[in-house]
Amino acid sequence: MPSGAPAPSTPAPTTAAASHGTEGTIAQVPWSKVGPGWMLAEWSPVTPHRPGEQPALDEPTPQTVGTTLYLVDPAGNRYTITTFPPGSNLGLADWSGDGSHALFTQAYVTPTSAVSIDLHTGEQTTIPVAGYPRYTRPNGAALLVSTSFNGNEPGTLKRIDLKGNPQFNYPTDDMGGAGHFGGDYAESPDGTQVVLGTANLGNEIVARKDNSLVVMSNDGTVIRKLPVPTATTMCGPIKWWTPGSVLIHCSSQHGSSSQLWELPLYGGTPTPLTALNSGQENDPGLGGDIGDGNAWKLPSGVFLQSMGACGTEFLSRLTADGHTTRVKIPGVSNNVVVTGATDGRLLVQGQVGCSGTTSLVSYDPAANTSTVLLGPPITGGGVSQALLYPSADS
Repeated sequence: MPSGAPAPSTPAPTTAAASHGTEGTIAQVPWSKVGPGWMLAEWSPVTPHRPGEQPALDEPTPQTVGTTLYLVDPAGNRYTITTFPPGSNLGLADWSGDGSHALFTQAYVTPTSAVSIDLHTGEQTTIPVAGYPRYTRPNGAALLVSTSFNGNEPGTLKRIDLKGNPQFNYPTDDMGGAGHFGGDYAESPDGTQVVLGTANLGNEIVARKDNSLVVMSNDGTVIRKLPVPTATTMCGPIKWWTPGSVLIHCSSQHGSSSQLWELPLYGGTPTPLTALNSGQENDPGLGGDIGDGNAWKLPSGVFLQSMGACGTEFLSRLTADGHTTRVKIPGVSNNVVVTGATDGRLLVQGQVGCSGTTSLVSYDPAANTSTVLLGPPITGGGVSQALLYPSADS
């Protein structure tokens, strides 16, 4: 080999390794070790199928088998917290910041109640809600419950205690002149502020305003209004991106184009994270990406949850010019749902076409290796939902 020539590269793995974790009970959870990198996952014996595919007659269905909530450590050891009965249709909505409770709501409908589960004991508490609940930050001492703008009335944001009693109604009708609350919000990691998006539709129902987002303290005081990056977009917050900025998603007022931006909280100039995406599948440098819903910063790069045709989702890596490159994870289907990032790794779920999800997988982008933590080939069935232990990037 000539001097200075690169060494032969190691072939990329084509399969995912399977963890050799064990299964334990709720009484065996090593709570002193539970923290960043741990996961909550809903698993059932039901095998997801592509739309139109018929399951075998003897296959389990959501109406005949229950769904188990596992607490999973980074190595794949799993602990059974509880099992919901068949047909319960409860989806994992949130994990309290202190790691002690998980929140569930009915899937596919606007929730009228939520179930909070004590992860130490398995005890379940039903909480009346009227909207979409999340635990408050930093520790989950209460719930924030939101509704969206419905065409006639502004969205609402309320704080209630863990029994459902009202604590505070955020003022969402005018928000300091910025307009009606649209329904999207992001809470700061310390719980002292929220950024709210407006229903900035620019039509006969909702007039166009220059300010599409509002920073509000947790006592309802409007701290400042933030301008949208461009004049004809509607923007909503996704999450805190840095201590001084939020990640926002902006879509065109008329059309299918969208873009992610970093928006300073103190009035600075917004910075585009991604290039403008037309949503038409034919943009150069986007490779079938028709829009991005979230992003995660890792030492090996910035990664995105990208949308494809027909309801599919996949993982992309951000390029230096704001475009995206599709990432193929070894041993995982082409379509994946990203759960989050921790310790330089991404937690993903393999997606069956535009249908349900199967295995819970830990992916190391730097090494291009993956490890199945739950689901096929370890337990069969499918992991329908998962959450990482709460962090500032959650």
